[in-house]
Amino acid sequence: MELHGALVASPGMGHFVPILELGKHLLNHHGFDRITVFLVTDDVPRSKSLLGKSLTEAGPKFVIRFIPLDVSGQDLSGSLLTKLAEMMRMALPNIRSAIMGLEPRPRVFVVDLLGTEALAVAKELEIMRKHVLVTTSAWFLAFTVYMASLDKGILFKHLSSIGALPIPGCSPVKFDKVQDPSKYIRELAESKRIGAEVITADGVFVNTWHSLEPTTIGSFLDPENLGRVMRGVPVYPVGPLVRTAEPGLTHGVLDWLDLQPNDSVVYVSFGSGGALTAEQTNELAYGLELTGHRFIWVVRPPAEDDPSASMFDKTKNETETLEFLPNGFLNRTKDIGLVVRTWAPQEEILAHESIGAFVTHCGWNSVLESIVNGVPMVAWPLYSEQKMNAWMVSEELKIASRLNVADGIVKKEEIVEMVKKVMDQENGNNIRKNAKELMKTAEEALKKTHIPSAYFIQN
Repeated sequence: MELHGALVASPGMGHFVPILELGKHLLNHHGFDRITVFLVTDDVPRSKSLLGKSLTEAGPKFVIRFIPLDVSGQDLSGSLLTKLAEMMRMALPNIRSAIMGLEPRPRVFVVDLLGTEALAVAKELEIMRKHVLVTTSAWFLAFTVYMASLDKGILFKHLSSIGALPIPGCSPVKFDKVQDPSKYIRELAESKRIGAEVITADGVFVNTWHSLEPTTIGSFLDPENLGRVMRGVPVYPVGPLVRTAEPGLTHGVLDWLDLQPNDSVVYVSFGSGGALTAEQTNELAYGLELTGHRFIWVVRPPAEDDPSASMFDKTKNETETLEFLPNGFLNRTKDIGLVVRTWAPQEEILAHESIGAFVTHCGWNSVLESIVNGVPMVAWPLYSEQKMNAWMVSEELKIASRLNVADGIVKKEEIVEMVKKVMDQENGNNIRKNAKELMKTAEEALKKTHIPSAYFIQN
């Protein structure tokens, strides 16, 4: 019988890329005859543009299809978590129809963490094995499933009294300040639902590897710690699931990098969804200028109320003027800086020998791409679990400096300080050394198959 897998990703490149990479891994290493990947999106043309070369890898055995959503007139207010959860809820009928139309019927189903309600669809359609892919860290999975296991009163007490959530067997999740849970009712409800649904799966894949998160992965393997919370559902680290740089790619940014000395350029990007306010954009511009270092800055128009605004921006902004930048900034920095509108080939940039540091929002894709290339980071989290990721890379892995975003606007003086902490030869030696050492563990993880060889052909 043909082994066919159906994989579903929620909107956003942070979900598309890992699910596509997992699909290729299953096809190449686990005996699958066919993989069909469904990408949920409210903007198919933009998604195709962002995916670029990934779409060229599709073929008869690796099929990529989009599930379009019309969200016009829908109430998608609230945090990014609640928006994406609601979008995946809206997509459930289309997901069901898409899977029912597949021939042969899939025997394996995988959905990312924001689409766990689709596990019930897979069960209804009698798909043999149902899985969740966690596109971020094992620590975030620990936070999600443990929070779901707690009584609401106990959870609220932790958040409102100590501003932290202790997690068995791994680091506690600390918040910038004591939280008022009543302000996050929708987010907490969605998070607890997702955590409860995760343990209805047959297995969980996580975009990480043992050397990156040994303590947390160890807790999942321990029946006295997170293993108890998972109720026997196995957790498999399958990372790093990242796109590799395309050899020989031609792009103006890469041509510019070819002219720069090794380790001399600061790359600044806040992912496909991140946005800064006008005031913060100005502070960043002045900060980059004051560092005196060469830089590439992927810039987007400011957004005042939503740090994830670019994720839902229907315009490309590639021809929009840069009048929101400080007066004279482009002229003053023309010899050391390159400002790029909207998009740049990140994988190829981070793989370039001229890159010395990455100022990043700490989306997990960006974190892993930086680690895979041995590039130290300046952590600048904007939304969702990015603050957890920023804490991990700066305090635990020690491959980044971290900006203080808790007090609102990050001032140019702090930007200069944190960039120099990574880039300056004397101050940044340990951070760079740690980044290179961690890169080696990523290289080793890429050579391994972390899922048991007979896992998908059992039963």
